[in-house]
Order: sequence, then C-alpha cells, then structure tokens
Amino acid sequence: MSIKSAFAVLLIISSGFLNSFLLAAEMAVDFSGNWSGLVRLENGQELAFGLTLEQEGTTVNGVLEGIGSPDIVISNGRIENNILYFSSVRPIGGEQVPFDYIGVKSADYLNITIIRVGATGPNSVLSTMTRRQ
Repeated sequence: MSIKSAFAVLLIISSGFLNSFLLAAEMAVDFSGNWSGLVRLENGQELAFGLTLEQEGTTVNGVLEGIGSPDIVISNGRIENNILYFSSVRPIGGEQVPFDYIGVKSADYLNITIIRVGATGPNSVLSTMTRRQ
C-alpha cells in the first residue's frame, strides 16, 4: 500500500470517528420531559407556561400549554449545538400569531426565549425559566 493510499484510508477512518463524535455530542443534551414555568409580560402579569417534549436524536416534538390559549403542537423542533429550537402558531385576538422559541438547558432548568415573529415593542420578546417536572 502506498503512502498516499494509507493516508486516504486514515482520513476516511478519522472522518468517521469525527462524525460519530459530533453526533454523540449533539445528542448529549436531553430535552425530553415536562417543563413548567411562568412568562412575565411587560405589564407585570404572569402567565403559566408548560411544555411537554419528546426527543429522538436531534428531532424534537411536543406540545405547549398555557399562556392563555389551548394546547398547541410545536413545529420545526430541532437541536443544533445543544440548543433547542422550535416554532408555534398561537391564536391571539382572532389572529394566528407565529412564535419562535430558543431553549438553553442547564441541569433541570430550561431557559426559553420566546420571539413573536415580525413584532416589535412590548411583549415581542419574552423569556421563561422552566423546570423539569
């Protein structure tokens, strides 16, 4: 076997190990379970926030509860670099309002930033610190 061939084989093997390592690191954070907390609006009002998540690899499915509306199925749930991303559409004032969510986990807590897509001003970006139940 030539040095060039040996190098190519070594490169392929190390590439496979690197991909396995990156996949394992990506799946290291477990977001599955029931999470609950409060969302504080700019006027000081607090609304209950509940989230039930099921994780399979880097794909996440689930249901949002609370915040003054019926339970809502999340969409586009995924994990990238150990950060949770998902979306929802909530009925507010007779309109279907889109939201994006970004979650960062620390132990049994999940800090979630809630972004009202396309909105500016009060309550367009909120956050909640939820705890795994």
